[in-house]
Amino acid sequence: MTSRLDDDHMWGETTATEILLTTAAPRIRYRQFGAAHEREHGADWLWCWVDRDGTTFCFLVQAKILKSRGKRWSVDFTYRTAGDERTQISKLLTASDRFDAAAGYVLYCGDAQYRATLECDLPHQDVLCRDRDRAGVSAVSALVADNAVIFQGKGAGVAAFHAAVPVEDITGPDATDPPIVGLSRGLPEDLAHFFQQPQRGARRVAKEIVRPVHWIRVRQFSPATLERSALNTGALFPELPADQGHFPVPYLQHVLRGLRTEIPDYVRDVLDGRTPPAWVTHHLAGIVVITDADAAPGHEVAS
Repeated sequence: MTSRLDDDHMWGETTATEILLTTAAPRIRYRQFGAAHEREHGADWLWCWVDRDGTTFCFLVQAKILKSRGKRWSVDFTYRTAGDERTQISKLLTASDRFDAAAGYVLYCGDAQYRATLECDLPHQDVLCRDRDRAGVSAVSALVADNAVIFQGKGAGVAAFHAAVPVEDITGPDATDPPIVGLSRGLPEDLAHFFQQPQRGARRVAKEIVRPVHWIRVRQFSPATLERSALNTGALFPELPADQGHFPVPYLQHVLRGLRTEIPDYVRDVLDGRTPPAWVTHHLAGIVVITDADAAPGHEVAS
């Protein structure tokens, strides 16, 4: 799909999402609702990775396209609806509270040829940022995007693309899963283990979404706090540090609240072919479910 994004035939975000979902089915299950919610809430789809034991990571996302205008590459994170002073980032963060989900973006970035003129001087292992495999559809936390808008200005789109992780790599068996350094001292034992040891499935997705957020946090000068706050019932980690840094919300609590011990009822509705209740459908364009997220390739359980 990503190789078809080019300057002459640039799709809108809605079209790109539709092509992605129809192409990925049946590996991806989804249920579409409507689009009117976007004017108010700034959110498109609730993506949910579901493991075989029911562990689920919920990620409320806005779809965005990495666009070029001449030599400048950008992502429109600061878009505002007419008559509304709030940015989509702020509305997305607010909307994610309704579902106790992490907020973020799915970025449609084309293939390496499409990104050939993108310049990023930040290191990215052994390859140029723009040449990464499978980076055409990537995911990034809204906290990363918000930080990029504040501190990178016109370079926010490139900064967010650099921090984003290819969706195909999040649970890919060949991708590395190194420890997240600096996140073990003073943490509960189970949370420290989560950051230091390899993860699979929904846990792996949550870890990769929080990784660049923490990378930003350790470079901020404000002192960290390990004071803990309780999350809502059903969170995999019931208590998490309330450290906020320069983010608009406590970053560990925000991302990891999306990691649940059980499948939410409205996600189960999608899996069972039912329409979720109105309080869900009114606030979402749809729900995407990636089942058996922790299964090795070729060992997925038939739904």
